[in-house]
Order: sequence, then C-alpha cells, then structure tokens
Amino acid sequence: MNDVDSNANLAKQLKLKELSKALYKLCFDDDNKFADFYFDKRYTEKNHFAILENNSPVAALQTIQYTMTCFNEKIDLAYLSAICTHPNFRKQGLMTKLLENTCKQLFADGVYATFLIPAGSYLFDIYRKNDYETVFYRTKTQINTCNFKIKNDCKIHEYSEANKQETFKYFDRKMSERNFCIQHSFSDFEIVCEDIYNSNGLILIAEYKNKIAGISFASPINNAITVIEHFADTNEISASLLKTISKNTDNLICISIPHKKHCEAIGMMRIICVEKMLGLYAKTYHKRRKTIVVKDSVIAENNGCYKISNGECIKLPSENSPDAWNIAQLTQFIFDRQPLYMSLMLNE
Repeated sequence: MNDVDSNANLAKQLKLKELSKALYKLCFDDDNKFADFYFDKRYTEKNHFAILENNSPVAALQTIQYTMTCFNEKIDLAYLSAICTHPNFRKQGLMTKLLENTCKQLFADGVYATFLIPAGSYLFDIYRKNDYETVFYRTKTQINTCNFKIKNDCKIHEYSEANKQETFKYFDRKMSERNFCIQHSFSDFEIVCEDIYNSNGLILIAEYKNKIAGISFASPINNAITVIEHFADTNEISASLLKTISKNTDNLICISIPHKKHCEAIGMMRIICVEKMLGLYAKTYHKRRKTIVVKDSVIAENNGCYKISNGECIKLPSENSPDAWNIAQLTQFIFDRQPLYMSLMLNE
C-alpha cells in the first residue's frame, strides 16, 4: 500500500470512529467526557462491528477481550460493549443481524463465549431471544461501619500510579483466586483506575508490614458511595478500608460476589464454542453422564450430539431431536450450580 492509499485508509478509519462515537452519544446518556474517554481507550478498528447505511454506522458494538476463571481454568471471552442502534433504524432486525455476525467471527477467533451487560432491565428479554442467558449476578449491601473493629497498625493511603505494578500484582492475585469470575489485564486495570478518578471516585490501598494487604475501589453513585470492588487479607484490614471510605458519607453500599439470596442480575452470556465449554464441564463433573443435542441457529459448527462421560465430551453428528437445546438452555445448564461474577466493567 502506497502513502496515498495509507493516508486515505487512515482518514476513513478516523471518520468511522467519529461517526461511531456520534452514534454512541445519541443512544446513551453518558456525558461527553466519558464518551471521549471510552472511544480513546476502547475503540479499535479490529474490535468494532457495525452495520452501515450510506457509509455511516446505524448499528454498532465493540468486542473487548477478557479472560474468565471457569471450572478452575482461565478461558478466553469477548465482552460486547456499547451495543446500540440509531433510533431511526430500530425494530428492523439490524441488531440481531449484527450480533449474529459478531458471534460467527468470535467463533473463528476461538473464544469460548461472549458476555454483555444489558443497558436496561427490559433488554434481558430481548437478548435472551438472541441466545443470551442471565448468568452474572451480584449482591448489594448497605454497610454501617460504626462498630467495625479496625487494625490500628495498618496504613491506609490513596492509590498511586508510582506503585501500579505492585498494586496490580496484588489485585490480580486476589481476582484470580475467584472461580467463575471475569479477570482484568494490566492495561484494563489502568483504564479502570483512570475511569474511577475521572468519576470523582476513590481507590484506597491498605498496607501492613510494608506490603499491600487490601484494596478498595469506590465511586459516588446515586447519592451514595459505592464500593464496587474490595479485597483485604483479614477482616480487620477490610474494616479499616471501609471505615476510611465511610468518613465521607452516611450512605455506604458494597457490591460483592453473589449470594444465593437477594442477588441482582447484572449480565448475560452466550456460548460461542459448545465443544470447548462442554469439555470443561465434563472435566469438572467427571462422574456425570449425559447426552445433549444442541441446535444453534447462528453457528452451524455447534450443531450436534454431545456425549459427556468419564470426564470427556465427545461430539457426534447432528441429530434431529425434538428435545434439542438452544444455546441459552445450554448456558443455563452449564452454570446452574454457580452464578458468575464481574466487576469494574465501566458500567456504573
């Protein structure tokens, strides 16, 4: 490619990026500062999927690569973000077409599954029609720190970029200890921290014996301060962090991994590669025997009969069965014993 063609291609890419940002601003209530931040940090030509009308996007989304701890392994997932359709082009099936095209590409890329956070409660039903199943949950708890027993020899201070490598190492270790949880890369951690400070939030570090022993991420949300992620090595260190945050509010809320009761649905998943996911499931439940016929209306390679036994999953040719499961039913089956969790997804 010569310089003229290269410059023309770059100009075309930049124009598409600006048009996509304009569509985002039209569809979402986020302020301009966040929209600029999002497209600066998240947008790339490679992860951008769109349907164009007169060379302008009328339906678009971004795919962001993540890993998830799942059945004690780390697997590759794709997060669908900034999903939107121009108001004048809604109810024409464009988003369904875009989601299908995206899934086919993600299958070719080798990811296990894709996940998303519906922008409104009514969208859970809409996405389920596109084979997404609700599997991500969280618990919200109002915290009163008045009687918390703190650790006096624990030092609490604000996060500093000068120590970001050490901080991320602690954060990553704690996150990795959670099974069925979305993980964050170092570059994603940097973006999360910048977004929290852009939103007038707070990141506190607890140190004990000159080592990081806790970290809290907090943001002002709806007249409260919400702790959106929190780790500590002991209960007293945890109390010290929360007590420090509560000095600035009478309304402290903590978001945490889901319990069986009082859970809030937050996200949905669509399995992209059935054989890979059922293989993980079979290794974990190695004593289980089951035959599952899968019918995927989008990814034909997923269609087939899967036999689970002795810790293995064997795929056989497709069978015409009235009891065939769609992808949403399969997702529900695989994760029916364990809710999934994600945090720090820039969605608050």
